Amino acid sequence: MNIDKLSIVFGKLFSKGAIAIYLTMAIASATSVLAANQSHVEQLIKTKECSECDLPDARLAGADLIGANIRDADLRKADMRGAKLDGAKMMRANMLGADLRFALLSGADFLKANLLEAKFEGANLFRANFKYANLERAILSQASLKNADLQFAKLISAKLEGTNLENANLGLAELEKADLTNARLKRANLRRANFSETNLTRANLEGASLEGTTFAGANLFHTDLRSSKIDSDTFFEPKWFLVWKIVNQRVDGQTLVAADLSGGNFEKANLAGVNLEDANFTEAYLFITNLRRSNLVRVKFNNANLRYADLTKANLTEADFAGAQLSDANLGGANLRLANLRESIINEETVIDRKWLTVWEIVNRGGEERNFNNFDLSGANLRLARLRGARLIDTNLSQSDLRGADFVGANLQRANLSGANLSGANLRGAVLQGANFCGATLSDGTVGKCK
Repeated sequence: MNIDKLSIVFGKLFSKGAIAIYLTMAIASATSVLAANQSHVEQLIKTKECSECDLPDARLAGADLIGANIRDADLRKADMRGAKLDGAKMMRANMLGADLRFALLSGADFLKANLLEAKFEGANLFRANFKYANLERAILSQASLKNADLQFAKLISAKLEGTNLENANLGLAELEKADLTNARLKRANLRRANFSETNLTRANLEGASLEGTTFAGANLFHTDLRSSKIDSDTFFEPKWFLVWKIVNQRVDGQTLVAADLSGGNFEKANLAGVNLEDANFTEAYLFITNLRRSNLVRVKFNNANLRYADLTKANLTEADFAGAQLSDANLGGANLRLANLRESIINEETVIDRKWLTVWEIVNRGGEERNFNNFDLSGANLRLARLRGARLIDTNLSQSDLRGADFVGANLQRANLSGANLSGANLRGAVLQGANFCGATLSDGTVGKCK
């Protein structure tokens, strides 16, 4: 602020010196708004007794305050990083914006405390009491709140990524729009809590009590709902309610045709023999899932995790595995007719019939110059396959999808291409003597004649 300009404005009312003194006092007054009473700081450190003390912006990082009584104190924006506060009493304290990152707070009591925008990252809050506390927009990422009491707590828009809330009590807590990505809530009490529009991506709710809980608009991508308990007052969006039913109730032999199960967590679920035709499992978590003999015609498994999944003798006709993780999966005896295996991932432990393994190799590694003479590749999805110079004499490619495939210079003598789709395929320089194109859709769109 320019003192000369102020002097001109106020004329002879104030001298330059008077204005300077006034400004100095104003700045000092504003600064003192969040300045701690130093005698109170010293009292707290020395006696650990400082209820109703004036401690805003106090510098208490690393302080030994085990069992301290700071109830009803003003601790706004206090720096308490790494402080030892196990068993401390901070009931009704005003701790707006306080920094308690990596503090030790086991058994600490925050009953009705104002913790708006407080920082608790990495803090140990085992068995801490947050009943009725205001934790709106607080940051509790990677903190341990195991066995903590958060009944009636307000956690709206709070950040709880990777937070350990196992066995915690969040009954009637408000968690709208909170971020609980990767949070652990095993066996937690979540009865009548509000998780509306909450992000629960990859959160673990195994064994949690969900009676009367609402998940309206919540993101439950890969959320583990196994053994969780619900009642007629629990609210899930229809998709997630179906996921809950699949992982908690018997569905073997049932029909789930065209069900949207994308992003669901089906770890160890039993879906053996279920009719899932046209279902959508895009990005689903199907670790150790039982899909033996299931009807999986045209099912979308795009980017799904199927590690250790059992797909033995399943009908996977036209299924889409683009980007799917199939390491250690069992596809023995499965029907993979026209299934898309492009960009899927397998390993040496993946069980897959030789025919379909060959198809996987062609679409993912290319088949240029390779020898496929007398191979059975009927019904294979070889769309856009690279087969330049390949030897395919007497090979069975009937009913295969060969759209856009590159056969330049390939030898297809006596190959069976009946009923195959060759739209857009490049057959320049290919040897086609004796090849069977009966009923095939040729590269120019015409249909091959039957002899």
